[in-house]
Amino acid sequence: MPGEVYVGVPPRVPSARKPPHALAWVALTLAAAAAAGAMLGRGEVSLGILPVVALLVVFFAGVPAAGFLAILWSVGTFVDMLAPPEVTISSLRFVPAEILLWIALGSLVFLPRDVRRRLRALARRRESVVMAVFLAAVVAGVAVGVENGATLHTAVFDMRRMLFYAGFWLALAALASGRELVFKLVSAGVVVVVCLQILQVIVGPSTPLFVIAPSDLALTVETGFLRVRPPGLTTIYVVAAFALARVLWGPARHRLRGWAMAAVAVTGVVLSLNRNMLLGLALGLCIAALIAPQRHRFVVLIATVGIALSGFGLLAQSSSLASNPVVSRFASITDYPRLKEQTLADRYYETGIALQRIGAHPVGGLGWGPDYGAVLQSSDDGFLVTEPRSFLHNQYLWIWMRAGMIGLLALIAVLAFGVWNGGRWCRARHGKEDAWLGAGIVASLVAVAASSNVGIYLTPPDSTVPLVGVLALAAVLRHDLARS
Repeated sequence: MPGEVYVGVPPRVPSARKPPHALAWVALTLAAAAAAGAMLGRGEVSLGILPVVALLVVFFAGVPAAGFLAILWSVGTFVDMLAPPEVTISSLRFVPAEILLWIALGSLVFLPRDVRRRLRALARRRESVVMAVFLAAVVAGVAVGVENGATLHTAVFDMRRMLFYAGFWLALAALASGRELVFKLVSAGVVVVVCLQILQVIVGPSTPLFVIAPSDLALTVETGFLRVRPPGLTTIYVVAAFALARVLWGPARHRLRGWAMAAVAVTGVVLSLNRNMLLGLALGLCIAALIAPQRHRFVVLIATVGIALSGFGLLAQSSSLASNPVVSRFASITDYPRLKEQTLADRYYETGIALQRIGAHPVGGLGWGPDYGAVLQSSDDGFLVTEPRSFLHNQYLWIWMRAGMIGLLALIAVLAFGVWNGGRWCRARHGKEDAWLGAGIVASLVAVAASSNVGIYLTPPDSTVPLVGVLALAAVLRHDLARS
């Protein structure tokens, strides 16, 4: 990619004595399929999976970008990660995405030598060390939860999805070997998901195109508009921030592609009816504008958007636009009293109880497993039913309560390092074609961090995997900057 900085050992030139990769892959695939079929035919289901696992390890090792992309797509496209059948190993049950995560992590040992050398160098840097500290605090929360009354099984089950933060090292390997392929494939996945969102709105909820929870594909009460929130929504959110940074701070060449990608990603955000995402994007771009040396395009964009919104608001007051469900949904951002009575009231309730629990356990928190006191109320044949809440919209309090103060501080440090590295790249590469990458990192991390005060973005894998991808990109760029 023009303008990018490549540092390290040049790619290896394949030996002429090696067989062609295509023939090798065909032979290996046929052998694995034959072995798996023979074992499954004899009823050895568990052993029949082993050839498939070996084939995946070889594939992930040969294509360093494949491991991270496989994890990203397994948790963040149009199928919820919990929808496929679970895999039973001995007495333990795992969802397929978890199995895929551990296979991909195991394949890091067999990466090409030059990629493995660079990954080791990145793993010794502060971003990787702090991420390891965060994961250690998360795992230690299991012991804290057991001490506070949870069973070991409950604590581990409550914690295990946080282990997808280990995808950070998969993302390092993918981006260290060449980020252009990763960018293209992630963008392609976003286009597919947004197209399905548009089709879903057209066909209605009676024909679901996504395998997701009913609450993520339902008519909203206040607007009557079909709200579509696919598992890949956070990836769309991140790509929207990068696409907008590309058109604001990127080179003139291929800017039309950037506008097209920005239009697609922002459409996906709008169809989700997530008000916090639009606010997060605005805040992220403002912070990026403060850091980036080149600001004139951003000022022009803000002036244009301001004039357009003012005219749109005046038009809506005197026309039927005011009754449009999408317009009324996002216009309610300015109606704080209404938000306080409806959406924010639920957040205030959770936050108040969580602060009480944190006040009683300020250092270690409650750990994973114990109920923190907030409940959900529903009606069952006219009877009021209450059940414990297994979530908290303020994700920072949730991390504090489950992984302790060390976990919270480590997570904040990881996010701060990402923003700092993005800002440094943006300023140091000013005038280069790839300087916009730093602005995209700043905008996306600030957006996700801001939204995590009122939305669940720091714990589910469909959000954490794209997040660690951005953090890994920031770490790789900092390493490139230091080497150059």
